[in-house]
Amino acid sequence: MSEVVRRAIWLQDNLGSQLIECWALLRSHATEAASKGRSTSHPKAIEERRAIIASFPWHDASGDPLDHLPWEVSWTKEKRTTAIWPPRDASSINIMIGVLQALNYCVVGFCTGGRSSELLDGDDTSVDPDNSGHYQARTVKLEDTETGRIRDWPIHPRARRALHLQQEIAQVIRPDGEGHLWMLLQDGAEPAGSPLRNVNEPVVRAISQLGLKHLTGNSRPHSHRWRHTVARLIALCVASAPQVLMDLFGHRDLEMTLHYMLSDPEIAQEAKRVASEIAYAIAEEALGDVEAGTAGGAVATSLENGIADFKMRRGEHELGSESLSEAIRILTFNGSHWELVRPGVLCTKGLGEFGPCTQGRGSPDPGGCRTSCEHRLEMARAKADCAGALDQLLREHAIAIEEQAGMVLANIEGQILAHLKRWDDVREKVFASSETARSIWSSRRTA
Repeated sequence: MSEVVRRAIWLQDNLGSQLIECWALLRSHATEAASKGRSTSHPKAIEERRAIIASFPWHDASGDPLDHLPWEVSWTKEKRTTAIWPPRDASSINIMIGVLQALNYCVVGFCTGGRSSELLDGDDTSVDPDNSGHYQARTVKLEDTETGRIRDWPIHPRARRALHLQQEIAQVIRPDGEGHLWMLLQDGAEPAGSPLRNVNEPVVRAISQLGLKHLTGNSRPHSHRWRHTVARLIALCVASAPQVLMDLFGHRDLEMTLHYMLSDPEIAQEAKRVASEIAYAIAEEALGDVEAGTAGGAVATSLENGIADFKMRRGEHELGSESLSEAIRILTFNGSHWELVRPGVLCTKGLGEFGPCTQGRGSPDPGGCRTSCEHRLEMARAKADCAGALDQLLREHAIAIEEQAGMVLANIEGQILAHLKRWDDVREKVFASSETARSIWSSRRTA
């Protein structure tokens, strides 16, 4: 997948618009030749098309002459694989337009995780409507109505570039009055320029022409693989990934989302490995805060004492890299414990330990985390986040007063009070600069 995206980016940046412009010239020439009674196979027509390709001012993104590609392409008519550019025949330009459209689709699929039916539903109005940074299309999967509903996806600038190139392709071949983005590029069951109904075959063909079949494993590089790829990446990299994926993919239940996350047997093991590495990195930061005396939470004191004993037994004044690794392995049970339950807040509860979040033994429940829990460890960055949140809330509080928004004001004051309760030192710093914060604290305590 990464190799496909890498080639797509190069092609879009260096050759995309030029390729479409040359293709448009060749199509215009074919129309003109036909008006003179010459078919595309006429020797004179072939010679003229080759001249158009050879004389076109090909250049890369830097403006330098382009005489070769960074990878080889399989040219059907020339019956060879080469990186030399430009090709001789119009048929090779047609091949590259097909490759470009397929790669445009792959990039959009990778950036959105959308189903092929959803992405192929797009038209000119779907691309960045009202400069919203989104792609809009209709989905009918899991919808109760036959017409489905319109939904949108935030699009990366790279996907926006792919969609704009696709619009350029459409302007060359699409019939007047139509608005679809993805289309047949050659006559078949429907004439060229008709809406593309099945994107799988163009994608499979493009992967073959780019010489990437050996990287596809045991299954075809069908369009749905981009959706699976997005699921796996988010499963490995994003906290609360199932909820993120449910929204991105438009799923109704978690079971369907987990199917995507675990569709490859190896992904579960990979997720476990990454989770262990993350636990180690977080534990390393947390122990540094404990050593520096900047950590909070009920467990901070006992950890500080434990680290002091650990250093004493090893004859160290501070934890070195080897002793730090050993301490982390002991405390986190080789990365299987210490869960980040809030930004900057760690749960150090083990499976056999009690906690208020579960009312007994068992895995930590982030939704039931309590500030009073003896397993709670608050990292130094959580204090910085708290101070930043209070600063923003106090600004919103002033706006709510000006707008006389009573309900909003009460809600904001509740959030301010909750944050003020978290740390004495943060509260004192805020009090020093905000009369509003002092007033909210005093009035609520009195109430």
